[in-house]
Amino acid sequence: MARNDIKVRRKLIDDTTLQRHRNYALLLQQHERKKRSQRARRFFLYSLVVAVIVVLLLALVSYVLIRLERQREMKKSGSTHTVHAMLPNTNKSFVNL
Repeated sequence: MARNDIKVRRKLIDDTTLQRHRNYALLLQQHERKKRSQRARRFFLYSLVVAVIVVLLLALVSYVLIRLERQREMKKSGSTHTVHAMLPNTNKSFVNL
């Protein structure tokens, strides 16, 4: 017996194979729906990751710009540091020394 004959005999049509081929159109529809939902889920997750990364980068850039602006203001005013102190009977909370 040749190899092809053995393969054909192994793949004889039984009840489960017949049932699978009867619902082949339904199986294809389910497969397409599953692929579409996986693509949508993947797109959503990648978009979410990109959005989080962009927000973190924007926060980092704004933090760096604020620090640079403070340093420039400190140089401009001539003060080298700020001492934070609460004055007893006033509403002012910061004193530049």
